[in-house]
Amino acid sequence: MAIIVGAALFEYGTQTTVITDTGSIAVDAFNSGTTTALVQTDYAPLGDAVLEVEFTSAPAASGAIHLYRRDMNISGTSDSTIPDANFKNTYIGSFPVDLVTTAQYISLTDIPLTIDQEFYLENGTNQATDAAGIDTVLKITPKTYNAKT
Repeated sequence: MAIIVGAALFEYGTQTTVITDTGSIAVDAFNSGTTTALVQTDYAPLGDAVLEVEFTSAPAASGAIHLYRRDMNISGTSDSTIPDANFKNTYIGSFPVDLVTTAQYISLTDIPLTIDQEFYLENGTNQATDAAGIDTVLKITPKTYNAKT
């Protein structure tokens, strides 16, 4: 299928690692490793997220890692609250996990982005992530539409 000139196509920005957690993420807890803000100089309203995760014991069926966003500098230099068990902040989506102990790479496409944000992961899998295996890593690739020339 040929795409006509002027059609809206995705244009992708640079993939950024926004979470690197070398420790274990406990069941029903949030990540506590390195969180790097995604600050956009050219605003892209959407992004694709990729989660790299591994478990010591296989997760339960229907388990997932939940993704939350914390907006930064929303009133001058004031930020929204860091997600925790009592206030999870802005829910973005869930990464369904496989029932395996090997490394998993799971994508979540078309997530909403703001100009300046941090991301947090909540472990809803009924198994802690594997601190001895691969690091738990979240990468975001901003994307927007552009016209085909």
